[in-house]
Amino acid sequence: MFETTFSRNLLCLCLVSVLLHSALAASPSPPGAVKTVTMARAVEWSLSRNPRIEAGAAAVEAAIARTRQAGFLPNPEIEGEVEDIPLSSEAHGLDGSVYAVRAAVPIELGGKRARRRHAASLETDLSRWDLDAERLDLAAEVKARFIDLLTAQERVRMLTASHELGRKVRDTAAERVQSGKVSPLELTKAEVELTGQRIELRRAERSLATARIALAALWNAAPAEAATLHADENLRQAPQLPDLPTLEAALSKNPDLARWEAEEQVARAIVAQERAARIPDVTLSAGITHERKSGGDFAQFAISLPLPLFDRNQGNIAAALAEVRKARLARRAAEISLRAELAGQWQELQATVEEAKAIEDEVLPGARKAFEAAQQAYRSGKLPYLEVLDAQQTLFDAEIQGLEALSALRQTTVLVERLVGGSLEKTPRRK
Repeated sequence: MFETTFSRNLLCLCLVSVLLHSALAASPSPPGAVKTVTMARAVEWSLSRNPRIEAGAAAVEAAIARTRQAGFLPNPEIEGEVEDIPLSSEAHGLDGSVYAVRAAVPIELGGKRARRRHAASLETDLSRWDLDAERLDLAAEVKARFIDLLTAQERVRMLTASHELGRKVRDTAAERVQSGKVSPLELTKAEVELTGQRIELRRAERSLATARIALAALWNAAPAEAATLHADENLRQAPQLPDLPTLEAALSKNPDLARWEAEEQVARAIVAQERAARIPDVTLSAGITHERKSGGDFAQFAISLPLPLFDRNQGNIAAALAEVRKARLARRAAEISLRAELAGQWQELQATVEEAKAIEDEVLPGARKAFEAAQQAYRSGKLPYLEVLDAQQTLFDAEIQGLEALSALRQTTVLVERLVGGSLEKTPRRK
């Protein structure tokens, strides 16, 4: 009996434990918990939640609906008519009237419906290219703001480390003042410098909060989520750069360029549509006439055909041909502009790579070594405080300069990726 009761209680306890574990696993992060996000995840969230993409998708749906509408046949018409209605008082009602019911069916000639539907389908392709461009624009914006957040995080880290160094220098100055080796003025200078670093750190923390909000807004995040956002990526990780001819070959992936080919196809389809409009449509009609006086019924058949003597749609055809030339020239202009922009960004990318490498390999090691030597010499009484302060400022400036170079490198990479319509890591190398 005891064993049965114990087993039952143990089973219940296990079930409760499993349910509690599942509930805790499914529950959201507690308020104030840090929410870590990678660049790829930030792009994914934004593309799935940003209303700009939803609006572009709605535009594609509208274009598809217009294509479906363009394929419908014209509606037939039905007409009722009463003739010979007497107006004098001597007539007896409608006894002498004639009743007629007719149905008319317009028949489109020259393949108008097929050409109309083809032009509408090309408009749908155009709207899809626009949606692709909107996706690339949003992804580039997310990456740029993500890099801003990475830079802000790194700046806060550097300023925190600099503030800690300043505090240690201040403590050293306090020890030397207390031992009577230097004037109290040096401690005052150290306190002033430390206060300035603290103010700069608070300013950087505010910039970090702004960068978090700017990034999280792209996927419509709640303020509490934005306040705890942390970008999880190494700012120094940059893709290997392909050569310029490889990037130029990848320009065809750019929707801003590819859409102009679709634009020219749309213009050509409209030319065919306007030329088909020269051919007049035929309207066939048939009906029944009933003469009330005689009681006779008669059949009616008719055909109507406009005569294109004056209006042969010449102006619309000429305008459509001009639109074809316009689309062709606009595509050429867009290609020239994109190639020039790509060449400029590639040169900028090369320069930022060299600058970041020089700072990382040459400037920073020398600045760190100089500051450590100055700090050691100050403790030994071989250097005045101003020399230590100058070495510390030089180190901090070098770190900030390196941070800005890395940020510029990553931002320029984003611009190049937007131009080629994809990641540089996925761009095939020329052999």
